[in-house]
Amino acid sequence: MKRWFQIAGLAGVAILAVLVTLQFTGRSSHKITERAKQSAVAADADALSAKLIPSEDLPPEDTRSLFDHLIAQNESLPFPFEKLIAALQKLDPAAQPPLVVMIPHGRSLLKASADYEHPRVLLATDFQAPDKATLGLAPRGQLFLGFVENAHEIEVISYNEAAGRFEFQLVQDYCEGCQPKLVYAKRAVCTTCHQGAVPIFPQRPWNETNGQPQTAAKIVEARSAAGFNPTRYLTAPIGNPLSAPERFDELTDIGAFIPVTQRAWIDGCGDGDAGVNCRKQMLKAALLYLWNPGEFDLHGKEAQKLRDLQVESWPQKGIAVPGNDLFNRDPLAERKSFRGSVNAFFASLLPHRSKEAEPKSNEDLDAFERLPKLPTELDPLTPRAPKRVLTAQDVDGAFGIAALLTQSDFKQLEAASKVNRESLLAAVDKVEPAFFKLAPFSRVKTMQALSVALGAKTAPDYCCLATTDLSPPVASGEPPIAISKGSLLEPFSQYCFACHRGNPAKRLNFMAGKSEDEVLAHLKDKTEIRDVLDWSRYRGTDKEAKLMPPADSAQRRQLERALADNPKLLEEMRSTVPSLFNF
Repeated sequence: MKRWFQIAGLAGVAILAVLVTLQFTGRSSHKITERAKQSAVAADADALSAKLIPSEDLPPEDTRSLFDHLIAQNESLPFPFEKLIAALQKLDPAAQPPLVVMIPHGRSLLKASADYEHPRVLLATDFQAPDKATLGLAPRGQLFLGFVENAHEIEVISYNEAAGRFEFQLVQDYCEGCQPKLVYAKRAVCTTCHQGAVPIFPQRPWNETNGQPQTAAKIVEARSAAGFNPTRYLTAPIGNPLSAPERFDELTDIGAFIPVTQRAWIDGCGDGDAGVNCRKQMLKAALLYLWNPGEFDLHGKEAQKLRDLQVESWPQKGIAVPGNDLFNRDPLAERKSFRGSVNAFFASLLPHRSKEAEPKSNEDLDAFERLPKLPTELDPLTPRAPKRVLTAQDVDGAFGIAALLTQSDFKQLEAASKVNRESLLAAVDKVEPAFFKLAPFSRVKTMQALSVALGAKTAPDYCCLATTDLSPPVASGEPPIAISKGSLLEPFSQYCFACHRGNPAKRLNFMAGKSEDEVLAHLKDKTEIRDVLDWSRYRGTDKEAKLMPPADSAQRRQLERALADNPKLLEEMRSTVPSLFNF
């Protein structure tokens, strides 16, 4: 009998050993803090493109992200998220809402804060506005948002037209009663997963998204049980066709090829006169392709001329197309599998992880490191091989240039050339050679140069390139301003900072400053504050809409509640700002 107990004990040890092996075998060992240090240095730091398109957290001087420009033009960051969706929809000429996909259990830094009740919401713009008097917006594949409501944070990937790179930004403290901040994220941290500094997305069949009926059903079930709307979340439909994640995947691929295009334009052509001639030919090839894609001859004279010019400067290692596709993950199937049962068993043996211990933001890396690891093949931290490596014999740079020009752009060029292909190609040669010197490719600047070369008296304007009216960019991690108890600044911080501190629009950023005294000095210079807070005088008049905070804002509701306890609050705030006539 004793021997049987010994055998049973050995069998138990063996089974436990197998379970332990299953638990830890194949789990990712990558640490985001270590990977961030590796990503801080460009893969090819000596390349011309690395010097022209830097990898610092803040955008290069006199450049800003598309998101910054759009928020500045909107005059404030819309809140709640439904209003941000509506603001982006308003920019679409077809008035279509942006593409939205939901992921309850994903792989982002905020994955622990998302669940079936409050899934992570991914948003992408998918339109190109037609040109009228100015060049239209073209954010297709250039603007992506990820919002986790429980974390009060929006992750932003937004293209910077003037710098030729994607910017990584965060909207922090995005919640009712909070003071949202729009900051530039730590780029080295973002690129641990967004390798190549590009947007990423899973491959088909996209099981972790609400494009799969089973995942959508779990979201509906959780939200119904919690008493929420079971059909829509943040105005977006919970039930999505599979075409939604498929299109999102396509948009990330469009975005991911933009940096490749920039490398072909800069590194593939090189410096000097040879580089100028090469970039001219690349632009000509792009225009020829747009003229008639079906008849573009990959082996024709113009394509071969581009290859011959590229041979002189093309990097020896080639130009890599980033691997921006993650392997499909199926969280529901994982839980039903034997490995999933083993994981659940071991999880039950561990101390319960409190919500307080989970990462609350993209900056809480230590807490993220303590989360259970994903299998190596599913972990976005795992280095990914490039999709392919372009050589001097590839003309994909021209295709990338063509993709950056909108259909409306080309129609405008076609009309200006009087539908004459040779006239259009000749316009490229009329553009000043200085335009083709080393610099990132810009759709806007190219359209402006070609329009003038084709006879336009003035170059078409564009909404989102100049930075003279933008406030300075803010880096993630900058400490908040310290406000002393009882300070005159206290009510302004509660009811006004959300719109007037950190606002990308310079004229609305008048509560900026590094110290309490500096902010108060700026406040006292803004005499208009006395009028916009004079509710008793202007309510019921044609100036009521100008009263602050805005009537439909959370800050207005908070201030009205505060007035019930302190009816003199508005007058106290107004008295902080000297009147125009100080007797």
